[in-house]
Amino acid sequence: MSDFNPAPALGLTEESSNEEIKNAAFQFVHEVGYMVFGTTAIDGKMPTARGLEVHYLDDADNFYIGIAKGKPVYYELQKNPYVVGTIIRDTVKRLSASVRLSAHVTEIDPEKHPEIYTKYWELNPGTKALYRKDLDMFRIFILDSGEGEIFHLPDDDIVCRLRFCFGGAEVRPWAYVIDQERCVGCGTCEEACMEDVIHPTADGKYEIKHFGCLECGRCAMNCPNDAIDCTCR
Repeated sequence: MSDFNPAPALGLTEESSNEEIKNAAFQFVHEVGYMVFGTTAIDGKMPTARGLEVHYLDDADNFYIGIAKGKPVYYELQKNPYVVGTIIRDTVKRLSASVRLSAHVTEIDPEKHPEIYTKYWELNPGTKALYRKDLDMFRIFILDSGEGEIFHLPDDDIVCRLRFCFGGAEVRPWAYVIDQERCVGCGTCEEACMEDVIHPTADGKYEIKHFGCLECGRCAMNCPNDAIDCTCR
């Protein structure tokens, strides 16, 4: 059995709490200042994408995005209020880290929450100047619930993957899970694993250490007993 000793992902480990992972992910994005967000087109078929700034506008460190009412993305969110976002950047040297978010968004009423808009304009004087003739043309959305992932590839090329949720949502299931009742302990999955993160348990069955999993599916493809469930199909 190979030793599995992955490097920390943004200072986190597989023992980190959901709140610690979420805060690290949000701070990573906030330091960059924007994400590339995808939405569903009005026709419900072709996805669309654009870069949007993200901001903390309250004391709870929620994420907010701002959009003009006449833009296509505004109408897309009116019809289907969900976004997916991703950002990738190097940390130090060639260490690469990424954060993915999938979230529901809710439009903030400027009459009910003027403090949110005031804070936004303080942080974005250039945008305020663009819409100076009619600030009511601009709307702010909060990412109020969702789930996400930190994916970190350190210089030793050992994968670090952590998932989190917020706003009452649930963490996305891992793509591949070994069913302990169907597993016969043959070890084929351990041999097939690209990252050596599948190991036997005390009872001779096998389990996946998802913190370092590529989610490539090679274990499931090679299992002779169909004991590995794929949750993504």
